[in-house]
Amino acid sequence: MAKEDSVKWSEVKNSLKTLDKKELIDLIRDLYRHSTENRRIIISRQPEEKKSDWVLESFQQVIRNEFLSDNDFGGLRSDVARKAILDYSEGSGDLAGTMELMILFLENVVEFIKEYGDIDEEFYDAGYEMLRKFSELLKTPEGQGFYPQFKERLFKLRRESDDFGYGFGDDIASYVEDVEDFFEEDQQ
Repeated sequence: MAKEDSVKWSEVKNSLKTLDKKELIDLIRDLYRHSTENRRIIISRQPEEKKSDWVLESFQQVIRNEFLSDNDFGGLRSDVARKAILDYSEGSGDLAGTMELMILFLENVVEFIKEYGDIDEEFYDAGYEMLRKFSELLKTPEGQGFYPQFKERLFKLRRESDDFGYGFGDDIASYVEDVEDFFEEDQQ
């Protein structure tokens, strides 16, 4: 039997072409049941006309659960939350929804620090990186139209993180001011 790594996509693709519709649906069901990650990918790829708010909400819940849950601390696995954002983005192609998840991630980072205090460097780095990516997306031609939707939330992040240690509040302020300057220049 061939190792999983040695099986080429073209071989799998040719094999899948021989399956009928029911067999493909059964395969997708098995993948769906196999892991949470598979479920998120399959849900995110539903056709737009069949999607409803529950798709984005399910990804939002993953993020919330990793930071703050009903049991106080969530899993506090920022990599799980980042993976949910990536899965949603790649699966749906929905820029507004992706940006919503990104800013929710940042809001949860800030809320966690306000609630529980400072954490480790890796936690701050995850916040920096997400804010950097969010800022870059917001400045793209596709993202610029969403600035009014996120403007107040960005300003709130800046206000609420003002006195955070390790330069985190300063970095948030710097990113938010950079975005603000970008859009002020764009208005002129």
